[in-house]
Amino acid sequence: MSEDTKRIKLSTGTEVDFDKKAPTTLFEIIISEILIPKYKENADWNLSLNIIIEEMNKLIIRYDLNPKLKLGLLNDVEHHLDKDIEELTGVDKIEILFLNMDDYVEDIRTLILAGKDKEELRTDMANLIMPLTLFELSELFIYLGKRTFVK
Repeated sequence: MSEDTKRIKLSTGTEVDFDKKAPTTLFEIIISEILIPKYKENADWNLSLNIIIEEMNKLIIRYDLNPKLKLGLLNDVEHHLDKDIEELTGVDKIEILFLNMDDYVEDIRTLILAGKDKEELRTDMANLIMPLTLFELSELFIYLGKRTFVK
């Protein structure tokens, strides 16, 4: 093994030759052996993400790895969202990240069909989306756009 490679052991017992110049192998194993099985088991996306982040935290401490690896892992997870994780759940990427998306869409639909005047509609819509983060708002717009324009 080169000095850039370390043999590390995951909580699952799997041993990985970790190359700090090419960490993708580690990320792929964490996704396939921890994230996907945990998500299948609990159907809780946030919990499953927290589990793999905690796994990475432990590996960083135990093997003196670069803390930025957590970002690399999350980026790798994002690449998988449109592929195997979407197939795992049978739903769109947005529904994985934002589980109550259909509830928001239904609430928006109800508001629009309620026949309120423009000012009331604007206020109610603002109250509906106020708790959302910028990320969630952008995902909501993407989701609505796809439903509207890609049919």
